[in-house]
Amino acid sequence: MAELTARTGRRAHPDAPTPKERLRRRLFHVGGLDITFCCLLIVLFVAGIAMMYSASFATSVAKYGTPHHFFVRQLGAGILGLVVMLFVSKIDYRVLNSIWAWIIYGVAIVLLVITLGYNTLKGNTMKRWIPVPILGQFQPSEVGKFALILILSYLLCIFYPSLQAANGRRAMPNLRGVTKFERAVYSLFGTPTPATIFCGVTAAVIIGLVFLENHLSCTMLLIFLTVAMLWVGNVKGRWFIFGFSVLFVVVMVLYLKPEILQGFAKYGYERIAVFKTKQTVGNTTYWQTEQSLFAIGSGGPFGVGFGNSRQKQLWLPEPQNDFIFAIIVEELGYVGGAIIILLFAALVWRGFVIATKARDYFGALMVIGIMMQVALQVILNIAVVTDTIPNTGIGLPFFSYGGTALVILLAEMGVVLSVSRTCTAEKE
Repeated sequence: MAELTARTGRRAHPDAPTPKERLRRRLFHVGGLDITFCCLLIVLFVAGIAMMYSASFATSVAKYGTPHHFFVRQLGAGILGLVVMLFVSKIDYRVLNSIWAWIIYGVAIVLLVITLGYNTLKGNTMKRWIPVPILGQFQPSEVGKFALILILSYLLCIFYPSLQAANGRRAMPNLRGVTKFERAVYSLFGTPTPATIFCGVTAAVIIGLVFLENHLSCTMLLIFLTVAMLWVGNVKGRWFIFGFSVLFVVVMVLYLKPEILQGFAKYGYERIAVFKTKQTVGNTTYWQTEQSLFAIGSGGPFGVGFGNSRQKQLWLPEPQNDFIFAIIVEELGYVGGAIIILLFAALVWRGFVIATKARDYFGALMVIGIMMQVALQVILNIAVVTDTIPNTGIGLPFFSYGGTALVILLAEMGVVLSVSRTCTAEKE
């Protein structure tokens, strides 16, 4: 039976949803997951946990007297990450296209500032972790990656009309209204040049704080990620010509004169000097990279077998972390390493497919940003392991040991699945 609504006095349709149902539909999707993306994700997750256990076995026994120390913690983080991923995948991603973008951005900045007050490694200049009772350590730069993607997606949506008009491209639909705050931002920075500068400055805050942690690898990743998102956001090409010109000059100067970094980034100076000379500089050696190359070279086409790596027997320092790909190639061979790379490539490709089917520009930008993060981390990690670039210390997604990185990464995968649910629901 139809009922009169208390506020309007109009007769409601018999099948009209109740206020609770409308709220539930707004927050949660009814569509299905992208099966291809899920399958690739599960394969990489399981392979990552298995290879991390194999790579960390000897180090775990030597340091903690048990082979399961790293494995138990990584598995626990993985299970938590999967729960978070499924929960996030059920939440409508468009909720993030609001004040929540600024809240997450602000939280990331606060955490990064707090991190600068800690030095969890005695005698080490790297400040990347916040000690957490019982749980161990928390790495805010992982939150910073997602915060950067989210805030740029949000801002590029605000400036979308002017950036699209400047490039003469067709607009995608905007599925929600514009708030007064967003109108004010657009009125102040809406033209292409101020919009680009505003996005760049907003990203530079996070990038600068990560750089102060002496985390050069993450700094490079965030710079590349910012450039990629601005490119997708239709920023004028002249900005990229200028940016790449400056970046090329900076890279060449640092490579030819790495001692410039000694005053404020000694860690970076040592890594570049070691990469150039392949010799010991201060307390930093070429040993880790050298053992990594030995592991890759001894793997051959089909490897020495799962669990049979020789370099992980305390020859390669911290094999469960940034250099885990060397153990993968040693145990599974060039063929196994190539399969892992192809799985990552397929995951990124499928993510881009989801982005092209997104209902709105915000969802497309977020998915592209997240998948670009995964692709860039894989490229940079393998480049370090193969001595293509200086040893910068960046993990391989799903494989390298690190609870914070795994949980945040799986949460980001949940955002991608949330967008895919909307695509599926629209088809249905």
